[in-house]
Amino acid sequence: MEKQDSKGKIVKESFPSEVVSIVGDILAGIVLILLILPFKSFLILILIIPALLSLRGNLSGPFIARTSRDLIIGEFNKRSWLENMLATFALSLVTAFIIGIFSILLDLVLVKVYIIPFETLIAIPIISIFLALSISIPTSTILNFLTFKYGYNPNNVVNPLMTAVDDFFTVISFYLTIIILGVP
Repeated sequence: MEKQDSKGKIVKESFPSEVVSIVGDILAGIVLILLILPFKSFLILILIIPALLSLRGNLSGPFIARTSRDLIIGEFNKRSWLENMLATFALSLVTAFIIGIFSILLDLVLVKVYIIPFETLIAIPIISIFLALSISIPTSTILNFLTFKYGYNPNNVVNPLMTAVDDFFTVISFYLTIIILGVP
């Protein structure tokens, strides 16, 4: 059994990644506001994004952890990676659909803007998450490999880095989706 990382090593590996994560998240928030503020449907759009960011984190985090675990214990292979990826996409799409349903309910009960058609409110989170994961999964896999190759524990480094990367790409994917769908 391998010895566990020392507290000092964990801090040395994690701290720079955490700083990048914080700065990246602040920048993603600024970009988000600048991109969607001009939309007439801003009120409903701003309610969707926290759920998307949470979904992305809740699903890509375990993907990253499972991939790094497989690397560390020497059981990483194409089949396990493909199963992990497909499970992540399936869970994401189902959960994104539920976010769309909640968006409709929020619009009907709370916001009462009714500018965005209901089918578009369902499509926005589904397309956004699909686009974001299409970038996140290969990026996190490459980062896991590189981190592991250079002797760092991917669990300490990759998750915080990918938080910033994923949040930024989720914001960009969200913006591209609302542009493609012609959201007012």
